[in-house]
Amino acid sequence: MIIGIVCKNQQGALELGSRVIEWLSARAIQTLKDDNLAAYLGQQTVEDIWTASDMLVSIGGDGTLLRCVRSSAGSNIPVLGVHMGYLGFLTEISEGEIFAALEAAINGNLIRKERALLDVALERAGSVIMRQQVLNDLVINKGALARIFETEVYIDEKYITSFRADGLIVGTPTGSTAYNLAAGGPIIHPMVEAMVLTPICPHLLSNRSLVLPDNREISIVIKESDNLYLTLDGQHGYPLEAEDRIVVRKSQNRAILLRYPEYDYFKVLRTKLKWLER
Repeated sequence: MIIGIVCKNQQGALELGSRVIEWLSARAIQTLKDDNLAAYLGQQTVEDIWTASDMLVSIGGDGTLLRCVRSSAGSNIPVLGVHMGYLGFLTEISEGEIFAALEAAINGNLIRKERALLDVALERAGSVIMRQQVLNDLVINKGALARIFETEVYIDEKYITSFRADGLIVGTPTGSTAYNLAAGGPIIHPMVEAMVLTPICPHLLSNRSLVLPDNREISIVIKESDNLYLTLDGQHGYPLEAEDRIVVRKSQNRAILLRYPEYDYFKVLRTKLKWLER
């Protein structure tokens, strides 16, 4: 078994990553390191952690886990998410629980939960200049100043509407509790086969979120190019030009998250969103 260790570039996460390597080495389990951890240990990465691992351990927070999923998309590698501090929507295991969780994973006592990914293509002048997969969302907005801009939205090549807003979000059910939620969009259970389209501060108050079947194709045409950016999972940004087309489809790949059998999605919502307990 080969376990890849992926760490946020932060002292506590890197220290924990080095302890995880020692723990696994004592059990004769081979490990691979991401660039952050390898640099911290003064080593070089040898094999491709995103394809050669049988399991990935993400240490940091939801952002680190998103990087794991995006970088390993297509390899079907399960990911164990560990949070350093506050409980995340995606990272279930705390720092103090990591070794018990690793023991459970090695012994096959964790379950695999699949999450939908979106395939995002940026087309310019008829050519695809960027294609990536996201677990949470893609966001179109201004770079420096919050100004209204216009986009045209098509579903399966059928014109739906033009949004004039500060931004536009297309998210998965997993991403519905991220930027979509902050923008007033709905919470969608991760097992629902859907996509959500949410305008950010729309000019027309009648513009609301649209929840769509995830077997549809969404196309967004940019009508101006004044400092607009496409951001994927909050981590990678691409400058946009007028008449660029962003095409969003459900990916054939899935994210695989390792969970305890007793994991309770609604308990996480109650904890993170401060819902009332009985």
